[in-house]
Amino acid sequence: MKKIKVLVLLAALSCLNVFSQATHEISAHLGGGFSPITYKLSAGSKSGGFGTVFGLGYTYFFDYQLGIQTGVGLGLYNAQADLHDITTISSNLIDNEGDRFDMYTTLSGYKETQSAMYLNIPIMALYQIDMYYFSGGFKIGIPISGKYKSQDAILTNKGYYTEFDNWAETQEFAGYGTFRGRNIDGNIDFGIAVMLALEAGMKWFLKNDFMLYSGFYFDCGIINIKNKNQQFINYDPQNPEHFTTNSILDSYYNENESSKFVEKANLMSVGIMVRLSFGL
Repeated sequence: MKKIKVLVLLAALSCLNVFSQATHEISAHLGGGFSPITYKLSAGSKSGGFGTVFGLGYTYFFDYQLGIQTGVGLGLYNAQADLHDITTISSNLIDNEGDRFDMYTTLSGYKETQSAMYLNIPIMALYQIDMYYFSGGFKIGIPISGKYKSQDAILTNKGYYTEFDNWAETQEFAGYGTFRGRNIDGNIDFGIAVMLALEAGMKWFLKNDFMLYSGFYFDCGIINIKNKNQQFINYDPQNPEHFTTNSILDSYYNENESSKFVEKANLMSVGIMVRLSFGL
């Protein structure tokens, strides 16, 4: 008789758990951790940095244990590249007199930081048991912005005029010579990202149909977000001394377009996530 009472009590508690789980949940989340733009640099070393993720979500529960998640959120990612001393070649440029030449640029102490902001849309399955939850699926990332910046770079330019078999090396007004302390920034044209997404942690039931999720997340890009492949130097024949550089993520360093600083790039993010949700 005592065993029957225990079984009835367990069954009642099980029903209570089922009915306490709302069919719909609306949530807001905030997370942070290591969020680099990942790539292999052919002429130097790179490092990643910290970033954040935040946004709104929606979960539909099929039953107490299984659900599907979606929503919208922003992710911030960054990286820094330190180039070895290297000479780049930007070919078939035209000066202000209409003559063609190749620009040879030697980089010394060149460091570049890159940052990206993505609008992320998750499509994930959720499984929960007792106070623990696990979710997995994919996130589609839409690029909002991409930036790069180099500071205090030393660039030494010289031009080779093939037609005249002649070098120009010291005319700074024409963009030739050594330029110290150059600060250059611009935009990076990132592509769509697709990331494998995982999250796990604990779910806390609060008052008035509010719930708090706390756990870890891991996003790993699985497609290349590098969009462009262009020459490193931007040369304006009307203002040659004010030349700029493209991001190493977008450019190659000699006449052969296969000589890229970076072959492909992805997004990655791992950190701690807190999610406050309301059941409907």
